[in-house]
Amino acid sequence: MDVLITGARAPVALEWARLALAGGHNVWLADSLKWPLGRFVNGIQGYLQLPPPALEMNAFTLQLKQFLHRQNIDLLIPTCEEIFYLAQARAQCGSGAKWLMPEQSLLFQLHHKYQSLSLLDGLASVRTPATRLCESAEQITDEQNTILKPVYSRFGRQFVAQAKPGVLRTDQIHTDYPWVQQERIEGRALCNYALFENGQLMAHQAYQPCYLLNQAASSYFDPISDSRLQAFAQQFGQKTGFHGQAAFDFIDRDGELFCLECNPRATSGLHLLRERLQLNREGHFHVADGNARAFRVGFSLPVMFGLPALRQGHFRQLLHDYRRADDVLKDKQAPLKRRAPWLALLEMVVRMIRWRKPMTDVSTFDIEWNGPQPKGTPLC
Repeated sequence: MDVLITGARAPVALEWARLALAGGHNVWLADSLKWPLGRFVNGIQGYLQLPPPALEMNAFTLQLKQFLHRQNIDLLIPTCEEIFYLAQARAQCGSGAKWLMPEQSLLFQLHHKYQSLSLLDGLASVRTPATRLCESAEQITDEQNTILKPVYSRFGRQFVAQAKPGVLRTDQIHTDYPWVQQERIEGRALCNYALFENGQLMAHQAYQPCYLLNQAASSYFDPISDSRLQAFAQQFGQKTGFHGQAAFDFIDRDGELFCLECNPRATSGLHLLRERLQLNREGHFHVADGNARAFRVGFSLPVMFGLPALRQGHFRQLLHDYRRADDVLKDKQAPLKRRAPWLALLEMVVRMIRWRKPMTDVSTFDIEWNGPQPKGTPLC
């Protein structure tokens, strides 16, 4: 098959490329960046640089359509938030390719941190936190043990640890940019990654997120076995008929499981299936028996967490964790070219200087979906 993987900037795109290559497929990667990591995977057919969909949606759709038809793509696999723009472009592309993603209305409902909860509450006896939708600063109440976050957000950005009146300006929260005020659940953080074919759970992996950036984005993924999370994923697929990739964030509070939110796209849990997930020549998925190993993102542990670990007396544990985990960026069968991480980092630094934004912002602003934007709304 001819496979196109979008979101080439993400490490999970590398994972998909390697998985497809191992299955004997012809693989292309695409993104709106010039030097994303996925461009430099050995063995791929080529790289397609698309216009940034959040800035140039029409041009993005046209170039994608042309490529799908020119290369006779059989399977398109999204990885990042470009999936929300792909959902809008899909009908116009009119190709015969299979798209590994759900239908549009379900996709957008699951991305919304308030609307998604009605689909998740009660699955496999899992609860969701008490949550209110707030569309103005006046709707935020002074409730103890509640947090605030935009209905569309990522990486823990804009997270407010204690909700109270006056914490947000009127230009930060309005009907076009709503937030949720949510009960704070304290306990053990858990995550899972699930792959579905028309509602059937094909692959699943639970894990504990460790070494968090912004107290939200994990850079270390420790596999666990938890039957509750697997049952949750199975019931989710049966209830929604979901097709594609989905991941969920949970808190285990003294044995009671709460689901905080859904990410209807690829997440880092895919790495934990590296040795077991297969994509056969007919385009079907199979999971072999075996045990998952821990994974880390490059040198992030010593670089980002080394000094705090030294100060707190935890450096020996950090070193142990680092050594026992595999690097998501490395693979013997389809390695990255050596210059890849440096070129990808250089592009991010240039974007930081150009846009005067932090790394977490410039790494995704051109593909982020934050709801329908009113005319005149700046995208960066």
